[in-house]
Amino acid sequence: MSKPTIAFSTWKRKVSIAPYGTFALESVGAEYIAAIQAEGGNAILLPHSDPEDAGRLLKLADGLVLVGGEDVDPAAYGEQNDGLSRRTDPAADAFELALAAAARSREIPTLAICRGMQIVNVALGGTLNQDIPSTAVPHQDPDPAAAGLPVAYHRISISDQSRLLSGLYGTETTVNSIHHQSLARVARQLVVVANAEDGVVEGIESSDGQWPLIGVQWHPEKSQDGSALFRWLVDAAMQFRTQGSVVLESSAP
Repeated sequence: MSKPTIAFSTWKRKVSIAPYGTFALESVGAEYIAAIQAEGGNAILLPHSDPEDAGRLLKLADGLVLVGGEDVDPAAYGEQNDGLSRRTDPAADAFELALAAAARSREIPTLAICRGMQIVNVALGGTLNQDIPSTAVPHQDPDPAAAGLPVAYHRISISDQSRLLSGLYGTETTVNSIHHQSLARVARQLVVVANAEDGVVEGIESSDGQWPLIGVQWHPEKSQDGSALFRWLVDAAMQFRTQGSVVLESSAP
């Protein structure tokens, strides 16, 4: 049986490659690709394109990963940039917002990670906190020099009403954290299924029970137990490929 194909949104960034210079790339971290391949899926990249083409491009795939990246432009959710939203890219936002909308319309299995979860919320009418107020829960390491990334770690609680996430992680787990923005007003088509101790939204699913979506604020591609999410996505994508839809069932961890 052929492997399911997982499409990835990309991250536009500049990379310095000595001694040749600096290049503008649209890419994803190798961890994302490795995680999908380890679970038996194939990966393709969908670079930022005309938003009108998002639905057609998504038909190339059986599943979608909306990856992490820079801040979403507040204009996408009807707000002014208060100076805390950094390195925004409205063109990238427009394509990824269209991808998220197309994914919901097609009910294709979707894993939305960090920025990707925020994109889903905005695409469906939600808003974001442009900067999380300081609390006792660390959402990024204020001194990332040693690790190279502003990674923090904290506990989250998972609702027993979750159809999907609770079946993978139970009622609580520890996650990594590399973000300074979060969901504010949650779109009515979504349901919050995980929170940090300070209330920050850490996980979402579709509220209608039809779209196989898991959105997480953390980075499973960088965590040891992240394989569960990628395994879920590949399995759901295979079901979507062979049956045209996915039955949402959660299983005990």
